[in-house]
Order: sequence, then structure tokens, then C-alpha cells
Amino acid sequence: MVRHIPNMITASRGLCGPVCTWLLIAHHANMVAFWLFLAAICTDLVDGFVARKLDAISPMGKWLDGLSDKVLTDFVWVGLAGAAYCPVWLAAAIILRDVAVIVAWLWAFKVGKRWEASAMGQVMVAFEGTAVCVLLFHGPWLDVHWPSVGTVIGSISLALSLGSLLGYLRSGPVDASRS
Repeated sequence: MVRHIPNMITASRGLCGPVCTWLLIAHHANMVAFWLFLAAICTDLVDGFVARKLDAISPMGKWLDGLSDKVLTDFVWVGLAGAAYCPVWLAAAIILRDVAVIVAWLWAFKVGKRWEASAMGQVMVAFEGTAVCVLLFHGPWLDVHWPSVGTVIGSISLALSLGSLLGYLRSGPVDASRS
């Protein structure tokens, strides 16, 4: 049972996405959604650490990790657009990118392959998480228009994802049995 703890942490991250969206759209509780998203995104560091400590790293865990990230962020992008906290074009572009990534993952899984994480992809995820936090914060602080800052950071994330995509296309998938 202990070996399942990392995957439970990972799955809980994904489940926070719909809750954040509900908080944004139904209750306009952006600060509660901000803190929940921040806590959820931090579990991305915790689950891998726990998996290594428990010697519980698995192909399923690696797949679930990426899927949970996508569910968390994509639901929050929907909530941000629905609450008019970000431009619809930005949320739609990021969600469409993630749908394409999931389709590629499913294809690779079907043929027994997977893509290795790239440094640019990891930087892109950091920019995306920062953009979402800034857009969720959305409040007045330091006389800065935070929606504009979040949109710029989100746009940088989108540009980095295109660069990352080119790298993935160039390198191609590897055998799924490789760790």
C-alpha cells in the first residue's frame, strides 16, 4: 500500500484543477483557487521525491504525473478564461497544445514508446505555472496590472512549448521499457 502513496499524491494534483475552476467560476474565489493551485503544483516536487525514497517509480506513475499536470493546468485555464482573468485565445491555445500532447502520448503508448522530458519542456512548465499563479492572484499589488503580466508569461510559456515541440519531433520517442 505504501508504494501507492506517490501516485495518490500525483492524482490529487490533477483533482485540484476542477476544484480551482469551480472556485473561480461559481464563487469568484480567485485567492482560494490561487492557494489551492500553488499547493497542488508544489506536489509535483513531492511525488517524485517520495517515489524515489519508496523505490516506487513506475511507468504508470510517470504517465500519471504528466496527465495530472495537464488536468490541473487545463482546468484552471478554463476557469481563468471563464472568469475573464485571461484572454480566451491564450487559454484555448494552451489547452489545444495539451490535447495534442495527450494524443501523442496515447499514440506512443500504443506503439510501446514514450517521450523523454526535455529541459525546454520543464522550463515551459515553470513559466506556465508562474503565469497561472499570477493570473489567479489577479489582485491589486504594487500598482502592477497583473493580468497583463500573467498574459505575457503565459505567452512565453506557449512560445517555449513550440520550441519544445520541435525538439520532441527532432528526437522522436524512445522505447517505453527504457527508464
